[in-house]
Amino acid sequence: MTRPARRVAVRRWRDPRLLAGVVLVVGATVLGARVVVEADDTVEYWSVSHEVRAGETVDRDDLVVARVRLDGASADAYVRASEELPGELGTLRWTDDLDRGSLVAHEAWATGGESRGHLPVSVQTGFLPADLGAGDVVDIWVGPGPGEPTDVPAARFASGLRVLDAGESETLGASVTRTVVLDLGSETLRGEQVAAIAAGHVTLVRVP
Repeated sequence: MTRPARRVAVRRWRDPRLLAGVVLVVGATVLGARVVVEADDTVEYWSVSHEVRAGETVDRDDLVVARVRLDGASADAYVRASEELPGELGTLRWTDDLDRGSLVAHEAWATGGESRGHLPVSVQTGFLPADLGAGDVVDIWVGPGPGEPTDVPAARFASGLRVLDAGESETLGASVTRTVVLDLGSETLRGEQVAAIAAGHVTLVRVP
């Protein structure tokens, strides 16, 4: 009489499918742990929520928190959301043009000090930098205006003023001019100085 064949029992821990499942679980656990560790290394920094231009006032709506991981010198080059700002919002101005999503570097904004007002000056084309833009810093030189003696030398009336608006070219009579708006910052101009700037021939000199 022939005995029925007996099946050889396969121990479950040697089952290739079980081993593959264990490997997948272990791998997923290690990967998940690594992701968690890297997430814990991220730090909150300020970034800009939209494009900003040099010379514009820094508003709260300009800023958004971004969690990023930076190493070495880069970690100290940008402003963390936990840091105290160098001045109150509304008194800070952007010193650089930034695209949306850019991190804010420490030198990307600065306080303009106590502003004593804005000064609009009318400047003829050719007597200011052709590429003058918001955020540039200029000195105001004033020479003799129409009808005044031409032998009077030009004088510097103010220095280190930041451009708020570089204006658009306009044709006035025979000349093309631009009305440039300057932030006086801590500079104080007397009434006669303002009158002389308005009546004289203005030249704007960009300074570092």
